[in-house]
Amino acid sequence: MPARLARGLYFFLQRLRREPVVAALRDVRASELLGRDELRALQAERLLSLLRFAVDRVPFYREELAPYRAEINRARSWDDAARLMSRLPILEKTTVRQESERLLALGGRQLSTFPDRTSGSTGTPLQFPCDRRAWAYRHALLFRTLEAFGIEVGEPYAYFFGLHWRWRLRMSTLLRDQVFNRVRVSAFDIGPSQVEGHWRELQRWRPTHFHGYPAAIHEFCVLCRDHGLDLEELELKAVALTGEPTYGFQRELIEATTGAPCVDFYGSAEGGLDTFECPAGSLHLTSEATWLELRQPEETTGEVLVTDLFLRAFPLIRYAVGDEITLRPGRCSCGRSHPMVASLDGRSGEPVRLPNGRIINSHMPGYVFKPLASQGLIRRYRFLETEHKGLDLLLLVSRRFSGEHLQQVERETRTAFGEDFPLTIRIVDEMPALPGGKHRDYLSLARQGIDSRNDA
Repeated sequence: MPARLARGLYFFLQRLRREPVVAALRDVRASELLGRDELRALQAERLLSLLRFAVDRVPFYREELAPYRAEINRARSWDDAARLMSRLPILEKTTVRQESERLLALGGRQLSTFPDRTSGSTGTPLQFPCDRRAWAYRHALLFRTLEAFGIEVGEPYAYFFGLHWRWRLRMSTLLRDQVFNRVRVSAFDIGPSQVEGHWRELQRWRPTHFHGYPAAIHEFCVLCRDHGLDLEELELKAVALTGEPTYGFQRELIEATTGAPCVDFYGSAEGGLDTFECPAGSLHLTSEATWLELRQPEETTGEVLVTDLFLRAFPLIRYAVGDEITLRPGRCSCGRSHPMVASLDGRSGEPVRLPNGRIINSHMPGYVFKPLASQGLIRRYRFLETEHKGLDLLLLVSRRFSGEHLQQVERETRTAFGEDFPLTIRIVDEMPALPGGKHRDYLSLARQGIDSRNDA
């Protein structure tokens, strides 16, 4: 579909759905190059409006924020808002589930909402009413970021996400793909037998950019290289990465294979689109739509607390989303005043407990494969805890993977994890996808049970 026609169809359908994307896009374009003080003033104004709404209209916050009501009403500046937020209670996931009825705004049915749902990566998905205005800003912030890389709304793209196996859900998903002018490369169906078919489809579709899970796009790039398929022929403008943390070796190989820059995003169903990458390579906070802070404010690395400034029907204020980031001081050379993030470090509070009882950082499994994966020798990997206090390591490998590389993997794994438990390394022809198509390095027995339930 021509980009101009796709753009017109998208905005027409958004108007029918009462999602004010056009107004939101106009607003975020205007706020993109605001000075620091102007941006902070806008953020504080929107945050204080949310807090006043919550304390007046939401039963949970009427009680929880009662001691702060006078201060909320007095606050005016960004500094006032920052001091206030640092003292407000943190909203935990368990609290949201227990208090879901009281978190609904009184008269919320008069607000334009639709049901949103988290991915359930912690084992318990959350469904809540998301304001259409909040949803519109999430789209608008994505579009604004892509515009900085020369990508306009409606341009064709390849979408590397999951695709449900149930026929009815699959058909509705593929219909949405047509509306969004995208061709889907299912994260569940990337393998040697499918790669050439995907390649031919991309050649017909001529996408201007890729968008999807880093692990899925990385695996596709490895397979294309293996099969002599030149992704640079597509002349992509960018590769947008979202949904899971991006490892350095993934970014390096994707950019080398496609010839296009990677653009990282971070967000969540509960908190909206929280960070975006600029053409200078810096990650920035979306200050005009989000208030983002750390659980330990004196630290520069820690668990994220997010507040979507446009949620009204089900406000989530200082919500502990369960992810970890590292903040970065200073000002970006791109000219944007939005604060910067040094890295997106993925799930927090989920250390890996090995069968030998040792506890390691959740990112260590990725470092085992960094040298080989950066060479495109390993497509995908997964550690599985076994019932016999051992580990199974599943490897999807490229054609160039050799016995010497296998020995290197075993050495690196033993160095990282230890020698005192059984380790079985298996090279497999396929690796069952997890719910949603996301990648996980390590699955404990308990985690395997959660993913099986989510998959049912």
